[in-house]
Amino acid sequence: MPDAAYQELAKLWEAVFGERPPVVAEPGLTAQILVRCLPPVEPYGFEAEGGADS
Repeated sequence: MPDAAYQELAKLWEAVFGERPPVVAEPGLTAQILVRCLPPVEPYGFEAEGGADS
């Protein structure tokens, strides 16, 4: 039975790819694959309420 870390990564995998991982791998490898396959995100930043023109 896979450990708790793998179980959590498998849930994330399912949320991203729509299915459970096709094979059971060590959590570190599963995490590397997920990070590599996720789309890039815009840089995070803070903006005052009402936008920059307020």
